[in-house]
Amino acid sequence: MDIGAIKLRRVILSSLLILTFSTASYAATPANPGFTGLWEYPTAEMLPDGHGRIGLTKATPYNHYFINLSWLPWLEVNARFNTFNTVYIGGEERWRRYMDKSMDLKFMLWHSKAPEHWIIPSVAIGITDMMGTELMKAEYAVATWRYNQFAATVGYGTDRLNGAFAGVEWDVTDWLTIKAEYSPLDYSHDSTGGGKNRIVPDDMLPTKKYNAGIVLRTPWGMEGSASYQRGYEWVFGISQRIDLKGPYIGLTSKKYDSPCDARVAIWDGVDKDELISKLKEGLEHCVRVRNIDIKLEETDEGRKLYMAYDNYGYASHAEAMTRVLIMLSGVMPETDELILIHKNAGIPVVKATFPGSLLFDIRAKTLRNDNPTHAAVFAWAASEDIKAPDEEGFLVEKAQNELKGMFVYDFRVDQTLRETYMDRLNFDVIYNGRFTDGFNMTADVKFPFYNNVDISDYTGLFNEKDLNDEVRIQQAGLTYANKLFDDNNQFWLFGEGGYFDEEWFGANIWARYYDKSGRLWIGTRASLTHDRDPYSFGGLSEGVLHYWNGRVYDDPTSNEWYTMAFLQAGYNVTGLDVDINAQWGRFLDKDMGYKIEAIRHWDDTSIGFFYINTDVHAPNKSFTMAGVHLEIPADKWLGTWFGQPSSHIWDQETPLLSVWRMHSGREGGTIKTPERLMSQLRPAAMKQHVDMLLRDYCSYDDNNNNDEISQEVTSLMEYLVK
Repeated sequence: MDIGAIKLRRVILSSLLILTFSTASYAATPANPGFTGLWEYPTAEMLPDGHGRIGLTKATPYNHYFINLSWLPWLEVNARFNTFNTVYIGGEERWRRYMDKSMDLKFMLWHSKAPEHWIIPSVAIGITDMMGTELMKAEYAVATWRYNQFAATVGYGTDRLNGAFAGVEWDVTDWLTIKAEYSPLDYSHDSTGGGKNRIVPDDMLPTKKYNAGIVLRTPWGMEGSASYQRGYEWVFGISQRIDLKGPYIGLTSKKYDSPCDARVAIWDGVDKDELISKLKEGLEHCVRVRNIDIKLEETDEGRKLYMAYDNYGYASHAEAMTRVLIMLSGVMPETDELILIHKNAGIPVVKATFPGSLLFDIRAKTLRNDNPTHAAVFAWAASEDIKAPDEEGFLVEKAQNELKGMFVYDFRVDQTLRETYMDRLNFDVIYNGRFTDGFNMTADVKFPFYNNVDISDYTGLFNEKDLNDEVRIQQAGLTYANKLFDDNNQFWLFGEGGYFDEEWFGANIWARYYDKSGRLWIGTRASLTHDRDPYSFGGLSEGVLHYWNGRVYDDPTSNEWYTMAFLQAGYNVTGLDVDINAQWGRFLDKDMGYKIEAIRHWDDTSIGFFYINTDVHAPNKSFTMAGVHLEIPADKWLGTWFGQPSSHIWDQETPLLSVWRMHSGREGGTIKTPERLMSQLRPAAMKQHVDMLLRDYCSYDDNNNNDEISQEVTSLMEYLVK
């Protein structure tokens, strides 16, 4: 009998003897590649909406580095890098081991509400390795029955999944899960070089068709696994749970205290001017909003509080409004109506009207769990909304200048044939100028601290000479956002000019029309851009930059300026907070085509996917480019800076294809797109986000440091019939 199998059985038997049969909480666990599953195979389960994992698995000759996410309540996305220890690039050991990108999708068709309906299984279908080289591509259908802490799975897969598979899981305790599966996986499908290089050679093929092992969990979401697989190998994995609706890792709770030790007042004996003065001071210094003005109106119908402000302290505008409401709930006497006007650089954007009783409900944490803002009205704001009754206006706008320094980490993954991972540490000096009449200014200068990024090779497709050791302007420019024509419409004009990023200098202009709710918009974009000199502080190239044979060439005979123009449209899917955006027109390199993107928002975190198809395609593909769009706020990942929240957002578009620097499908850079500026400020989106944050606040238990709001998985069928 196999010695490894005997050892595994002893481990499992020992666990059974020392552990009780108490019911454990349900815990979906990752398979080797990162998707929710058994060991090599998926199950018909997934994490709650907005939850995911970052992790790695070492299963020689495979190393899987993965990011898994329940991107929709019924859709799991798994992005991963796979390295193969038995295969080298070009067959030469002077290059790194072969690395391959993969993306897996799982659609939850039906989700059983166990244990009440355990007889009917959850059902899912999916596809693995759907992009790039598709070395490990397969399709599958799978069903999972769950009864309390026990689950059984059966399924069928094509290609390398090789037919019928099955497995069982037992959540023994909150911190231990035991899993076993029948695995007919066909490793002969896994090869590179058009089938010439087998990833699993004959002497490493499985001797057994079963895999079994354990998963251990910590209270803060870290998971570790050990399993015996293929009849001869111990496989180990580690991952960290993340929650995009709150602090990602969940070590601390996102708790909203009433700031500055505020206390509730009553109207008797209150000096209104003194109350307003203290409110302004507290809101500016403790809530971090600016240009605040407040007016109280007393009529026969009751008291109304008008308040206008600009957010400068938070990446999330909804969080700024939520914190304003929480502070007002702690200090405002009884009020019949509350009107908040949220501005951007002095321009009123969105107006929220709340019943005065909301403040009492926030203070008592008695808001409706399903819809705290059910009685509130969110609408586009206008200039007259920031005028007190019978007055010309009551706002005195002031500019705000902010200078700060921080360490910033740049990294590149799988963008060269020599090294898998490269990084650079910089010290950034950052200036933010918040002005009036719709103007903002930003500047960011990078001082490289150390740098091992050297992206170049003989193909000419990989090259980022701008990530060098020179002190350079990363970004610097002026942005503008205001309404066109007059206040009684939703026509907006956006413009920006300056240094977009480390590669581009120029100007962008957008014109947009939004409907009443902000869910639907149409518009245009035009751009004029120029290559930057990658080795100078802020200079431009003499002409067009070309990359070839590991070098960058500045061709002054080429056209020095690029132009671009698009027709654009977008729609926000109700309830899911997904923006579906499309554009058609001419890209920078004169290639005609279109781009479609779908971006999901969890408050100030946004993750989406884009697809570009022009008349110039990527090698061996029927389209030009596809990739991932990320917007990650500093607060959620790194915590607050020096005890204060930050409005800084790291945004990036990352290709999923192993092709860079193609002169097609390029859009140049931006400082702040209309999507970044207006995505959350549209009335319907603002209401949805404030509603979510108020539910978070009112569900918080002071005696519990983990305020994760559990949300059940919702199947595609349930979503469609709602």
